Amino acid sequence: MDKAYEIIKDKDKDRTGKRSIHLYGGEPFLAENYEVLEYIVQKGKDLGYMFSVTSNGYDLDNYLDFLKENSKIFSFQITIDGVEDIHNKRKPHYKNKDSFAKIASNVDSLLKIGIPISIRINTDPYSMERIDELLSYFKEKDWFQYKNFKPYCALLRKDVPINSTKENISKEMFTQSEFYRTFCEKDLSEKCEGHFMCQDFEVQSVLNRLLLGKHVRHRSCFCGAQTSNIIFDPLGDIYSCWDVVGQKEQRVGRYMPDFVLENGAADRWFNSRVSEQKCVNCKYVFFCGGGCLANAYRVTGKVKSGECNDYPRLFGYGIRQLYNKKRD
Repeated sequence: MDKAYEIIKDKDKDRTGKRSIHLYGGEPFLAENYEVLEYIVQKGKDLGYMFSVTSNGYDLDNYLDFLKENSKIFSFQITIDGVEDIHNKRKPHYKNKDSFAKIASNVDSLLKIGIPISIRINTDPYSMERIDELLSYFKEKDWFQYKNFKPYCALLRKDVPINSTKENISKEMFTQSEFYRTFCEKDLSEKCEGHFMCQDFEVQSVLNRLLLGKHVRHRSCFCGAQTSNIIFDPLGDIYSCWDVVGQKEQRVGRYMPDFVLENGAADRWFNSRVSEQKCVNCKYVFFCGGGCLANAYRVTGKVKSGECNDYPRLFGYGIRQLYNKKRD
């Protein structure tokens, strides 16, 4: 940890970098991690950093006093994978199969002390069919009253067993455009007065800004994994994409005993260029950025741009939706 902070201070000595450190796992907020986390946070806090966290939310009750004292420097993303029975089947705790109730209680506590909470709902056709039940639960908990509460749906990409007695529920997994279309057709954002979002790779934001004549940020790459992400794992290795942490063939370097970027591996991530792939001829390339490299690696076995997550159909559907709304 000291070595990681030494490198952070050195690389950001002109203090122009993003003043945020992300805590990621595994699960960073395990109960047994208390002393380690306290050390990490205090050291970062002394240097002027904020902390964002990806957490399953289960052990957060062990940190409530700590988080209350540091509420202004934290934000959390917590995953709830559907209504209680769906979530408990897909994400049971190894000691407690009813993980939903404990996580919900912890979310409630964090909202009350003012910590921003983004709820990620990993969604497939079955959980989408029952999403209204989950939104009703959020409303019963009165979570939408909090400005720091932001739920959103994200596409579940890996196969999971879909168990349902309803014959009308598709057993096929969504494509990205099908997922987005279903979200829009169910009017989920409108039902929550705009406080419930869908992962759409900024399509709605881009289209709304174009419609209003506002500046649109063109994307020359898909995400920070291709530009500036540095992820320190516990073993002394460095990665740029958190989807491949632990896959040593995808590490970009090491930070123990010294900070070293390994040319071949680092080039695959930091020098991936859309100009060298088929997407250079695509009219959407500066909106899409060439797609997710980790997804391309899963699909093709290669780290390269060009797996664009169904972006052209997603963009086209977004335009039709926006046109129909304005026409009505």
